[in-house]
Amino acid sequence: MRRVADAVTAWPRAVLAVAALLAAIGAYLGAFHLRIDSDTDSLILESRPYMPAYRAFLAEFGDLEGAIIAVDPKGNEDAAEAAVDFLAERLARFHASAFIEPDEQWRLASWAAGDAELAALATSAPAVAAIAQGRESEHPLVAQKLSQPRAREYLRAPGGKLLLVDVRFAKAFDQTEPFRAAVVDIRAAIDDARGRFPSVDIGLTGKPVLQHDEMSTATADMTRASIGSLAVIVVLFAVVFRGLRRPLLATVAFLVAAAWTYGAASILVGRLTLLSMVFMLVLVGAGLDYGVHVVSRYGEFRRHLPRADAVREALVSVGPGMLTGAIASATVFLMALLGNFGGLRELGVVAAAGLILCAVAMLTVLPALLALFGEGARPETREAPPTPTERHPRWTHLILAVIPVAVLIVPAALGPRFDLNLLNLQSEGLDSVRWEERLLRDSSGASWYAVSIADSLEEVAALEARAKDEGVILRTESALSLVKPESEDRRALRRRIAETDIGTPPEQPSPAARAARAIIEGARLPLREALPAAVRDRMVSPGGRFLVSYFPKSDAWDPHHLGRFVARVRAVDATATGVPFTQHGSIDDMVKTFLVVSLLSVAAIALIAWLDLRSLRLAALAVGTVLAGIGMTMGAMPLLGIEVNLANFFAIPMLIGLGIDSAIHIIHRARQDPSRLGGTVRAVAFTALTTAIGFGALVFADHRGMRSLGTVMLAGSLCCMYVACVVLPVFLRSRPASQLARSGGRHG
Repeated sequence: MRRVADAVTAWPRAVLAVAALLAAIGAYLGAFHLRIDSDTDSLILESRPYMPAYRAFLAEFGDLEGAIIAVDPKGNEDAAEAAVDFLAERLARFHASAFIEPDEQWRLASWAAGDAELAALATSAPAVAAIAQGRESEHPLVAQKLSQPRAREYLRAPGGKLLLVDVRFAKAFDQTEPFRAAVVDIRAAIDDARGRFPSVDIGLTGKPVLQHDEMSTATADMTRASIGSLAVIVVLFAVVFRGLRRPLLATVAFLVAAAWTYGAASILVGRLTLLSMVFMLVLVGAGLDYGVHVVSRYGEFRRHLPRADAVREALVSVGPGMLTGAIASATVFLMALLGNFGGLRELGVVAAAGLILCAVAMLTVLPALLALFGEGARPETREAPPTPTERHPRWTHLILAVIPVAVLIVPAALGPRFDLNLLNLQSEGLDSVRWEERLLRDSSGASWYAVSIADSLEEVAALEARAKDEGVILRTESALSLVKPESEDRRALRRRIAETDIGTPPEQPSPAARAARAIIEGARLPLREALPAAVRDRMVSPGGRFLVSYFPKSDAWDPHHLGRFVARVRAVDATATGVPFTQHGSIDDMVKTFLVVSLLSVAAIALIAWLDLRSLRLAALAVGTVLAGIGMTMGAMPLLGIEVNLANFFAIPMLIGLGIDSAIHIIHRARQDPSRLGGTVRAVAFTALTTAIGFGALVFADHRGMRSLGTVMLAGSLCCMYVACVVLPVFLRSRPASQLARSGGRHG
């Protein structure tokens, strides 16, 4: 570190030139080569056992996840149907499915008829053909039957009263909000429909809409939090250090590190996912902390040393602890690589790179800036350092300091409470969430389903028969919901109908003629083409394979119900897949990753602390400081009404990484210069406060998941600050200087 300090102060302009060049390269790579991937499926490792079947399903049937418009008739069916007709017309440029036309119903007749009806239809095929050519008078009875009016059949879940419009659209996953354009257009159409049909209730939900609303609120929350917290931290920085110059220099160094991080992310992972996009909050909350230590230590030495000497001594004094803390924090994030959740792996890599690069910037760029633009020349007072005083045991002070720790750790001993329901992370009062809940009440599982792929209708029938024995499966849906099982006799009868010559259609065909032509044309078509367009893609693939959909009896947003549903569907078909499988699997992977990262992080920081301090006793003290802060945080969470969820669970590993940084700084200073420990304690307290502000700004977020993350990080930062800045110094001061010196030996 002495050599680094000498180089930085000897050639500050060269250091800044290289840093600026690298920052420009990083900014270029981030702007033009760091792609956005907002597909939630990209968060899951392709190697997970449930992903091959899911990818095969998508390859065979395509993406069937769309927006769902729900129309509540509120007793006025005519108005509800008119509203659906209006919406279907307005949204025709999308793939909007809302109803089955009469012609489509007739086209399916030879497939949907019972065996006796199909035989009768085959017998009367010549009569049907004659009517198709306009010769109705020759077969009046058949013509009369075919003339019976048929109305549109509107889509709705079985047993439900809500009319449904399924809208599928292209998804731009190279954008932060991939569904924005489509959702905005659909909501505009719904607003028009509400104005035209005020007697009915119309809403929008579905997985893409829920994700869009979540991303919109979360992105806005993160943007406000990042900008707001950075501004507050800079102002606070200026107040604490009595001027703007040093805080602004630290901010410049931080922005250089941010540009480096974008370049590193482009090289290391090549993309930002929905999770790794939050890494800037990590940098704002922690990256500036390193600059605080450099500026604080520089200020101490500047009181009695020239500028260049003050910069050198500050780096030599604070550098080793800063690097150790940065390595420890980065290692905690890299522990995510040992988990099975891909999104956390990439977040870990990007955040770890960012923390290391922030530390490097604060040890090179910031000192170079201070060497060039720090405070001007001043009379050198050559202030003598304070005379060290012998410590005396103060066990009373230590006991008093430990009491708050003990009080908060008691509730933590009861264990954390988990809430893994993703719907509970959304903003309160969100319209898409409200309609998702209404859809679930109208017909449980209407928007959630697992799937099996079958090669024949016989296999479909066997799967549905097995599913009937599973109590958690409410119902199934397949082509057999509309047609009868196939047999050689049925195929022969349908061929008789299909081979009938229908000739040229009349110039103005009657309803009976249109129905007759549709029946014969339907018999000629393969099943997929004969099926109504509104349901075709969900039943038969373009390749001719069949889909069986399983709908849960209970609310599948509840992880407990979801797990039971997935297990029972897997019992029906070991190769079944669908969103419930990827959702359940990814939640399970995230929880296991959280546990693995948390446990391994403690082991990792213990090893790093021992390698740095070369003392088992001091390493145990540093780790104990962190664990006490985490224990206080876990105890504070139930008091704050916060449960561990899928938005805030990674706060614990982050606090472990950031907490060890504070403990190491204080222990380093206690060994270097106990008389100046107070200055380091104040710097650590300030860095903990900046972390609390950086994440605490999310306390005001609309997104409940982001709000819970901000609350946990705010409480955790303050708890870790208390243990590091109050309990640890009291413990260190309560020990004789000679004992501390001995414990700092190579073997502790």
